[in-house]
Amino acid sequence: MKTSIHALVVTALFAMAGCASVKVDQVDSAHLANYKKYTWVKPEEKTSQLPQLSNTITEENIHSAVKTEFAKKGIVEDDQHPDLLLMYHIFTSQKTENVPNPPVYPYYGYGFGPRAYYFHGQLIPIAYAGYYNPWNTGYHQEHYTDGTLIIDVIDAKNNELLWRGSMENPVNDAGSLSKQFAKEAMQILGKYPDAK
Repeated sequence: MKTSIHALVVTALFAMAGCASVKVDQVDSAHLANYKKYTWVKPEEKTSQLPQLSNTITEENIHSAVKTEFAKKGIVEDDQHPDLLLMYHIFTSQKTENVPNPPVYPYYGYGFGPRAYYFHGQLIPIAYAGYYNPWNTGYHQEHYTDGTLIIDVIDAKNNELLWRGSMENPVNDAGSLSKQFAKEAMQILGKYPDAK
């Protein structure tokens, strides 16, 4: 029962993640449209506290997602003569969510109070020990790991930060973190203006 409740909570958190929005901070979008070539640079600090986020698979998936999204906008990767420097950061933190308890029904699924049955002509009451009112379930706390992906776009000539996009979501499913962040990278870069 505890496992199924935890699965429901994780599912609810990821459902909320589907509603997460991209946050953008940028200079004038008309100015950004003049940049057409980029290359990747690595941040100096190690930003992730989760080892599974700091690996070449995650990096390659994010790079591939950004390359695909930028290509749609007329921006290409060029390590020799870039207009832009791209850098991504992943931050994680532990958070707590107040989650409503699921309704707990008595055995046989009937349960709106004590019942009885007839056996050999006698009325035999059924006692539901630990009966819960399904309309008054209360709340409990669930702990989860929250992750934020940030993509920075920097002017290659003067190192000025031109554009920053970010997205915050639960990251509890360790098996699909790389794909999750790649998908988020595409959503973030979807907000970047097209090149001229």
